[in-house]
Amino acid sequence: MDFFGLDIGSRTIKLVQLKKIGDQFQLLAFGSAPSTLKGLASDSESDLTQLAEIIKKLHQEAKITTKNVATALPEDQVFTRVITLPKLSEEELTDALKWEAEQYVPISLDEVTLAHQIIGETKENMKGKIQVLLVAAPNRLVDKLVKVLKIAGLNPLSIETEVLAMSRSLASPDAEAFLVIDLGARATDISILEKGQVIFTRSIPTAGEALTRAIASGLGLEISRAEEYKKAYGVDPKKLEGKVGEAIRPVLEVVIKEIDHAIQFYREMTNKRSENEAQEKARTISRVLLTGGTAILPEVVTFFAKRLAIETQIGNPFSRAIKDSLLDKIPKSDLPFYAVAAGLAMKEV
Repeated sequence: MDFFGLDIGSRTIKLVQLKKIGDQFQLLAFGSAPSTLKGLASDSESDLTQLAEIIKKLHQEAKITTKNVATALPEDQVFTRVITLPKLSEEELTDALKWEAEQYVPISLDEVTLAHQIIGETKENMKGKIQVLLVAAPNRLVDKLVKVLKIAGLNPLSIETEVLAMSRSLASPDAEAFLVIDLGARATDISILEKGQVIFTRSIPTAGEALTRAIASGLGLEISRAEEYKKAYGVDPKKLEGKVGEAIRPVLEVVIKEIDHAIQFYREMTNKRSENEAQEKARTISRVLLTGGTAILPEVVTFFAKRLAIETQIGNPFSRAIKDSLLDKIPKSDLPFYAVAAGLAMKEV
């Protein structure tokens, strides 16, 4: 079935249509456009209609050949948790997950849709257990997203989380554990992927807009000028005497602290899986991939590499795409923007 991937970001809307050829993908169409001021965070009928019209226009301009769409929910608006349970039947697991969700989801379960994915097995007190990634999506958010797609004249086939989509475009099934840091405008999503599966994910409200505010405050600039400085100078110590970098470094340190917590979680979780000390020592985070608009700021990759002491690079969601003239039209600096949309377009539906 033909379909395309649609990523409705807080700042930008992206879409990608791919065709699978063997183990690779051919890029058929892509495009991006600025989103509305509030995007899916708005409850206003006029705002949602405006958002739908932007999507409809972008769909036409990008020359997408199908109205079937796979899309994702904003990571900072869903609830995720990795939990450990005894090995259970499917029916018992469903009941157990509902009970667990009641402990962790801050709203009534009548108001959410639950989904789960078994991500591994552990041994605690010599007893076999399973580790499960539990996701709870507010029904109100899902309904709002479907409404926007319908107004845009599209046929929704699949809805998942952004991190699950990115895991498809950035990871291979046999890849060692690595971190994905999606530095967006309003939120930073921190995930750990292992063998193509998401085993940890957390979203924090510290991202590009927070960097802009820090620059505006630290250098006494208007927000619009601070945004320009952020894009031009990033954390490069050689530009503007490093003043911009100094202004935003405390904000980035908040992200670093959360990443350290994620790495510690991974160590604890994998130690439970291991059966001997040698295996425990062998498990480690192999690299860090940065995605999102903030990832391409000057010297941000260098900053994360030095602070984490882990190999860090910009993620390329089109690494398995056939190199051709259409793919060449996407500037290298824009590749991180399409991680979610490309992952959605790679989904098997």
